[in-house]
Amino acid sequence: MKKKVYAARLGVTALALTLVTTCLMGSTLARYVTEVTGSASATVAKWSFKASEAEGSTNFTDIDLGRTAYDSSTIKADVIAPGTSGSFDIVIDGTGSEVGIDYEIKLEAATDTTFPNDMVFSTEAITEAKPGKSFSEFINTAIEGSVNQSDVAEAMKETVTIYWAWDFGKNDTATANDNDYAGKSWEIGITVTGKQTTPTETPASAS
Repeated sequence: MKKKVYAARLGVTALALTLVTTCLMGSTLARYVTEVTGSASATVAKWSFKASEAEGSTNFTDIDLGRTAYDSSTIKADVIAPGTSGSFDIVIDGTGSEVGIDYEIKLEAATDTTFPNDMVFSTEAITEAKPGKSFSEFINTAIEGSVNQSDVAEAMKETVTIYWAWDFGKNDTATANDNDYAGKSWEIGITVTGKQTTPTETPASAS
């Protein structure tokens, strides 16, 4: 009787081992599997923007409308008066920038600074055909421009020249004149803003 029990147990054990072996063999069936890893990279463009009164300068503190040379026998050096004219430069410098630059220049008279109505400003040389605008009119429109991206340093510099002229009033009299401006100090606030030019895609070449 015991032999039959042992035989039955051995038969069950053998069946169980057969099932386990079958499962293991089924799970070891293989196929080629390859995993490739990589990465994406990008270099962010450099940004550089400066604006100054002249190349090599770092700010606007040196701008002086009175530095235009006139004969010392007619007007003292470094001052302006009716009948004088001149200009000053604002240098836009994007050297080192790897993107194009859109710039905007705004001028504003400082507190307690007023200009004569017959004093005019312009971004072009002032002539009879191009008489310029009074300061209050001139500052209503921002001076805008762009500097295209270039690896050539000089190509990323642009000079904006602002011309001024204080003409003799055609109807000046003893009671209507520019005497109120004599001895005054004028100050113009200058704000220059540079922004990255919006990138544009290169059109696909025709096949």
